[in-house]
Amino acid sequence: MLLNSSKTFKEAGKDIPKGTVLFKEGDKGEEMYLICSGEVKLTRKTASGEIVLAVLGFGEFFGETSVITNKPRTIGAEAITDCRLNIISKNVLETLVSSNPLVALSILKKMIFRIESAYDKIEELSIQRQG
Repeated sequence: MLLNSSKTFKEAGKDIPKGTVLFKEGDKGEEMYLICSGEVKLTRKTASGEIVLAVLGFGEFFGETSVITNKPRTIGAEAITDCRLNIISKNVLETLVSSNPLVALSILKKMIFRIESAYDKIEELSIQRQG
């Protein structure tokens, strides 16, 4: 992934033990994460309980939305295995994006993929309710 090419991360390769909550819904989002190894689950609380939105692994990133929008986290993230994560601060992300448009394009493509997946899920749920 393009983000792996930079040597300017706040913390390169921080070890995170299984079960560590990286952030919760409503937390301030000042950094995003790139998974070097392990798996992280992304969750959201609903009236029916917590739902798992995604399980991410090597090369995936998360937490970018709050960093980009300056809004509180809309999801939670937890290490479901021992992980090694690169932690990317807002300043570093802005530097990466401004100095390498391919980084911005990579993030944009991933965010579009996630939106399309959400649309597919909404359609699936709508069909289930109608039937």
